[in-house]
Amino acid sequence: MARKVIPKDIRSEYAARYGNAWEEKFRLDKGASDYEARARFGEWLADIETRIGRLRAAKTKGPQPLTRQNAYALAGRWYAWFLAQHERDLRTPAHWRALTDTLIWDVIRPHAPDDFEQRPKDDPHWDWQADPQVRDEVRPAIAAEAQTAAFLLEQGLSLTPDATNLFLDAVSDNLLPALQRLEALSRGDYSPDVNRQVFPEFEEVSGSAPVKAIELFEAWTKAVQPAEGTVYRWTTVFKEADRHFPDVRNISFEKAKAWMNGLVNEERSAATVAAAWRTALKTVFGWGVAEKIIDNNPFPEVRISVPRKNVERETKAFDDAEIKTILAAALRCDDTKSYRERAFRWVPWICAYTGARAGEITQLRAADIQQRNGAHFARLTPSAGKIKTRKARTVPLHEHLLAQGFLDFVERAQGRPLFYPTKRRPIREAEDGPRQSPAERMRSQVGTWVRSLGITDPEISPNHAWRHTFKAMAARVGIDERYSDAITGHSPATTGRAYTKPLPEDLAEALKKFPRYRVD
Repeated sequence: MARKVIPKDIRSEYAARYGNAWEEKFRLDKGASDYEARARFGEWLADIETRIGRLRAAKTKGPQPLTRQNAYALAGRWYAWFLAQHERDLRTPAHWRALTDTLIWDVIRPHAPDDFEQRPKDDPHWDWQADPQVRDEVRPAIAAEAQTAAFLLEQGLSLTPDATNLFLDAVSDNLLPALQRLEALSRGDYSPDVNRQVFPEFEEVSGSAPVKAIELFEAWTKAVQPAEGTVYRWTTVFKEADRHFPDVRNISFEKAKAWMNGLVNEERSAATVAAAWRTALKTVFGWGVAEKIIDNNPFPEVRISVPRKNVERETKAFDDAEIKTILAAALRCDDTKSYRERAFRWVPWICAYTGARAGEITQLRAADIQQRNGAHFARLTPSAGKIKTRKARTVPLHEHLLAQGFLDFVERAQGRPLFYPTKRRPIREAEDGPRQSPAERMRSQVGTWVRSLGITDPEISPNHAWRHTFKAMAARVGIDERYSDAITGHSPATTGRAYTKPLPEDLAEALKKFPRYRVD
């Protein structure tokens, strides 16, 4: 479980909109994987921070004016929002028809002029509704029925009194069509909604310069300093957003959803858009809202439908046959020859006995292999290269690695990197990929080599599967999960466990339970 405290300056507004004044709590089922837990927590935190950013924006910007056209454009956003709030309600057509009748006969019709009551056919469009006096009298009821206060709060908007009246009048003209649309949906009528086409585009009237998507991303990159691979992957996302949105200060939910749905094609799957692209957008836009660079972040609310895939494997860990194939082939490699042979010889075995990421192993230097209190360890540190958590850790080396002569191999390296040459080849800038370090290139080569051994199942990773294999084996032989998490670099499951972080010597003692892999 995790908590997010609601800042004092918007607690009353947050409570009015979302019900909680002090904090929000994140909970997840115990069966969720570490990857799933991190992904869900990230989405949850982005949603909460977006709410906070919107409420702060509404408070700091002050009331905004509206032109009549923009009032109807904002009513168009309300129309889509109102339908989204209710279109999945399990309501009968009679429910929506009753609300329609109440709107017509109890809210609007009582304000009709006498001559209309006498000759209603003379004014079939009820033009008398636009009379200023009638508008004044029906606005409170319209605001309540249409939930406009909740809509404006969610949009992070505060309107001047005149703008509020213009907006409510525009909503009043479209509340009846909205209720009629919901009645049609409850009947199973999903024909195109022609009423959506009547709303104009929102015209920006601010004199400030537009904010480009790539500019927002570059500002986030400078402030957060993410990993180089993240910058490379996400740059594509924001270049594409730049081509579609001339200004990202206030993108509506409808436009964001339509654009993201349009990103799915033969080369870009729905899963990629839903996971990678949406994560990039909601993260950077959430930061932009918190920094008051842009007004809102619509992307946490956008949902992309992802077709479910068939899963044939029972686990993402290697099975016994795959383990024997890879490790036996590794034993046949000569670690006195090329760096490729050295990596093929040792990287799979080290990953098998540590559950480390392959890239953490290919960047090891001889100086990273240390001895403490009679046990040997590998020091995985950001100074050697990329560490996903950006935190160094010390992992014990299994006695079987030592028995195979790993320390002799390390001694021959004479302090240099174990799996790549110190004289680096020139790195060319590539448009189709990020710059890769020699260790990263070697990690990829190890993966390609494993595939060449016949480990071709697309549901399993040729390198990353060792992490699953190690964790499964550790659990099977009774190694405390706190210890296996510390060895693999997984975050503690709870705050309490962070206070009981085991020492490297504790990990070495625990690893004694881990059995030898047998390849004969």
